[in-house]
Amino acid sequence: MGYTKFGKAVRKFMIDKDETLGDLATLMGVSTAFISSVLTGKKKVPEDWYGTICDHYDLNENERKNLYDAYCDTKTDVKIDMGGISLTGKKLALQFQRRLPELNEDDLKSIREILGEGVDGL
Repeated sequence: MGYTKFGKAVRKFMIDKDETLGDLATLMGVSTAFISSVLTGKKKVPEDWYGTICDHYDLNENERKNLYDAYCDTKTDVKIDMGGISLTGKKLALQFQRRLPELNEDDLKSIREILGEGVDGL
């Protein structure tokens, strides 16, 4: 059974705290099968899990960053609520979605600078 980067990170936190999948399932209010499916990438990571895991395992700043990076690495899609956004904004979002795979690292860094990096996290 192969874990995603997110799954590996969470398993490490669980092992360090001597917790089981059942313990994590209870914390998250889901079944152990669902936990297993998330950690192996068969199901998407629910967005509220990042904060819950960070708080439960009392993660330091570096651990939070690494977990966030692992979470981002597992993402395959992003939903954007475009309600209330102007037509120009909607066109920009759609253009960005189409062109994102073509952008190089320098382009992406420039866009992050324009948007303001802020604090990583959900």
